[in-house]
Amino acid sequence: MKDHLLTVKVRDISLKKVLKEIANQAWIKIVYYGPDEEMLLADFSDILLDKGLKRLIRDINYAFIYGPKRKKMVEPEISEIIIYPKTGKSRIEGVEPTMIAPKQQAIKGLREVFLIYLIKALEDKDPVVREEAVDLLSEFKDERIIKHLTEVLLNDEDEDVRASAAEALGDFGDQRAIDPLREGLQDKEAWVRENVVKAMGQIGGNGVISPLMEVLGDEDKDVRNAAAYALEGRIE
Repeated sequence: MKDHLLTVKVRDISLKKVLKEIANQAWIKIVYYGPDEEMLLADFSDILLDKGLKRLIRDINYAFIYGPKRKKMVEPEISEIIIYPKTGKSRIEGVEPTMIAPKQQAIKGLREVFLIYLIKALEDKDPVVREEAVDLLSEFKDERIIKHLTEVLLNDEDEDVRASAAEALGDFGDQRAIDPLREGLQDKEAWVRENVVKAMGQIGGNGVISPLMEVLGDEDKDVRNAAAYALEGRIE
């Protein structure tokens, strides 16, 4: 690390080891939830820290947490990174700069901490980060998630993030998500409305029939088709 630029030249070295070294040099916390055997091949020089890290972990889910912007800085600095693969054998471990905390210090209740980080990431300025946070939140079967996914669905400025929130609510599979999804049917973007319809069909129940019937008159063909498919077998 030099002047916030990252240089990595490694071959067949564990990702975990590389991340520990970056954490120490860049003074950032990295929470790594992944297999020890993940090996890395990388060769690049003088790349901005966040871009370089994205290169290293591009095949793994991650969320960046940014600290407040300091004076004379164009952009805020990364303060923490959560790395969390969806599948595969893995274990949770904290990786922190050695001058801040001992290398082997355990992070108690990391699942709860990770959930809080993901919720915070929903406010990130980067829509890619927000969408990734939504995708990861869908794996938590926690009733608090409905509230946060609802806020994203109804208020996020990016249509892909809103569409992902609708899909996540469908994956959650809870009847309490029906009311916010009904509001999502008013979204101005057809892609979002289509995902809302699919989510309602996935959750099912009598409460989805009336709103889906109304969607049969939507101006967008794909939305209408999704509603017809979701209603199939639900009405006589």
